[in-house]
Amino acid sequence: MTISCIAPGNFPFPPAACTSVEIYLWHLATQLARTEPVLLYGVGESPAQPNAPIQLTTRTFPAIDSKSYRHFLRKDLKQTPTPDLFHIENSIPLLLHIKKIKPRIPLLLNLHSNVLIQNFSAITIRHVFHRVDALVVNSEFLKNDLLDRYPFLQPAKVNVIHPGVDLQQFPSRFSTEGAARRAELRARYHISNDQNIVLTIGRFIPRKGIVQVIDAFRSVLKTHPNSELWIIGGHPHANNNAFHAQVRDKISGLPVRFFGFLPQSSLSDFYVAADLFVCASQLPEAFGLVNLEASAAGIPVLASAKWGLCESVAQNVSGRLVEAYTDPCAIAEEINALLSNKELCQQYGANGRRRVEEQFSWPKTSQAFRSLYSRIMT
Repeated sequence: MTISCIAPGNFPFPPAACTSVEIYLWHLATQLARTEPVLLYGVGESPAQPNAPIQLTTRTFPAIDSKSYRHFLRKDLKQTPTPDLFHIENSIPLLLHIKKIKPRIPLLLNLHSNVLIQNFSAITIRHVFHRVDALVVNSEFLKNDLLDRYPFLQPAKVNVIHPGVDLQQFPSRFSTEGAARRAELRARYHISNDQNIVLTIGRFIPRKGIVQVIDAFRSVLKTHPNSELWIIGGHPHANNNAFHAQVRDKISGLPVRFFGFLPQSSLSDFYVAADLFVCASQLPEAFGLVNLEASAAGIPVLASAKWGLCESVAQNVSGRLVEAYTDPCAIAEEINALLSNKELCQQYGANGRRRVEEQFSWPKTSQAFRSLYSRIMT
C-alpha cells in the first residue's frame, strides 16, 4: 500500500516555524512510513529524515501562493506513479484539486476543526462529502457537530481518530530527563522549589480565555502568593489593539510572564517546569492537543468542561474540568484546590502520562489510519 500525504501548503514542516497541522502530518507520515511507502507533499525545505529506517519520500516546493502550490502538485502527480490512496490534510480546495487530477484514486480528508469547513457553502460541502471516501476528525465532539450541521453527511463516512503525542519529545516531569529539564528551566527564571507555576499555551486571542485566566490568577494569589502565571503563544505588547490593551491593564503588578510564540521543540521544557496547566477556552475547541502534551509531561490539567476538551482531559483522572469556565472565580477555585493538594496533582500527572502512553501515542494513531486505509481500499 502506497500513500500520498498532502499538506495544505500554507507552512513548511517542522522544525521550521509552522502550525499544528504540519506538525501533525509530519509525525503521522513518519510513523506510517515504518511499514509502507509514503510520499509526503508540502512547501519549504525538506525536513531531515528520522534516524529510524523508514520508507518516506518528501516532495517540497517553494513556499508560495496556493495556486502555484496546486500547479506544482499537478505537474508532479502526473510524473509520479499513482499511489493507492491520497491522504489530504485539512484542505478542501486541495481535495477537489486532487480529485480532478486522479479521479479514480481513493481520497481521505483529515479535518482538524470545524473552522475550515465553515468557509464553504453547503452545496460545496455536499459536493466534497460525495467525493471523499472517508472523513477523519479528531474528536467525537467534532463528528457530532458536523453531523448536526450537515444532515446529508453519511455517519459511516466520518471516522474519529484522536491525534498522537510524541512521547520522546514530551518527557514526564517524573522521568530523569524531565526532572533535569524542569530544574534547569526553573533555575533559568529563578523559580524556587516552593513556587507554583501556572501555565497556559494558545494563540493570543480572546477565545482562548486569557483574560479569564488572568482574572482568576489575581484571586489565586490571595491563597497562593508564591505563584507565577506563564503565558505562551502571544505577547500583549505585540501591537496596540484593544485586546492587548485590556491584557496590559489586567496584568499590571501581577507576577505574569509572557513568552510570546515559541517553536514546538521548546514547549516540552515549559510543560515539565510547570505545576499546573490551564486551558480555559471560551469558544468551541475540536480537541485540545495542548492538554495531552501537558499530560504527557506529567502535570495536571484544568480545562473548560465543554466541546472536545472533555476528550483530551479525563475528569478526576488527568485533571479537572470546570463547568463555569466563563467565571474567573470558578476557575480560581479549581486552581486553588489543585495547588493546595500536591499529592492529587502528582496523581493526576502520573495518570495523565499513563493515559497518553496507552491511548494517544503516534504508533496507536498511525495504526488507526492504516486500518482505515485498508477498509477504504477493500
